[in-house]
Amino acid sequence: MRLDENGVPGKAVATVDEGKKEAHCVLVSPDNNYLYIPYVKGNLALLQYRFDASSGAVTPLDPLNANPPAGTGPRHLIYHPTLPMVYFTNEQGIGLSTYERLSNGQLSLRQDIAILPEGMSKEGLSASDLEITPDGKFIFAGLRGQSQNFDRIARYRVGEDGKVELLGLTPADEIPWGLALSPDGKYLLVSATAGATLSAYRITTEGGLEKAASLSWDAGISDLLTLAATDATAPDLSNVASRQGSFLKEAKVLWLRCRAFG
Repeated sequence: MRLDENGVPGKAVATVDEGKKEAHCVLVSPDNNYLYIPYVKGNLALLQYRFDASSGAVTPLDPLNANPPAGTGPRHLIYHPTLPMVYFTNEQGIGLSTYERLSNGQLSLRQDIAILPEGMSKEGLSASDLEITPDGKFIFAGLRGQSQNFDRIARYRVGEDGKVELLGLTPADEIPWGLALSPDGKYLLVSATAGATLSAYRITTEGGLEKAASLSWDAGISDLLTLAATDATAPDLSNVASRQGSFLKEAKVLWLRCRAFG
C-alpha cells in the first residue's frame, strides 16, 4: 500500500496470493530492491521477490523459493546493517539460519545453527522474534519454552564475514514472543505473552543481557514496536538498575502503542 504525505496507507498497489498458509514476516531489503517472505511448519518455504519502490510492484525471482532446509521453519528475519546478510529464526529447527543476499537478490544459505543442549528434545519448543544491534555485532532471538518450560533469549556474536556464533541462552519470562531494541540500541525489550510481562535487558559490550527492569501488563501482548521519545521529560534508562518505577512511564508508552497495533 502506498503511504500519503502523512504516512497514512491508501489502497493496495500490489497484491500477491501465494496460495499458502503460515507466512510469518515480510521485510524490504535495505537497498529497497527485494523482499522475502518465510513460511513455517508444513508450508515450509522462503519466497523471494524483486520490489519496485516507485510503483510498488512485486515480481517473483527465479527461482521463487530459496528452499530452506527441511525442519527449519524460518519465521522472522533481520538484515545486517552493512553486510549483504539476512538472518532468520528457525521456528521448528530451534536456532538461526544465516543467508547471503547475492547481487541478483537470491538468498544463499550459509549457516543452519542449532542451539539446544545436546540430547534435548525440540518437542513443544519454538523460536520467535529476533533483533540485531545497530552496529551489527550481536543478534538476539526468542525461544518459547511452552510445554518444556524452557524460555530463553539466544545470544549470538556476528563475525566480520556476517556469520554468527552462539554466545549462550539467557532465561526469560514465560513465552518470550516479541523483541525490540530501544531507539538508542542499548536495551533489548521482550514481551512474555504467558508471563504477562514486558522486560528490558541492558546489552553489555560482550553481547550479554542484564535485566534492568520488568513490569506486569496484559497477557497475550506479542509484537513490539519502539519509537524515539519526543517528550524531553521521558526517563533516561541508562542509569536504571532493576527498578520498575523509573521504567514504568516509558513502558506505558510502549504498551499503549503495542495495544494500538494489536
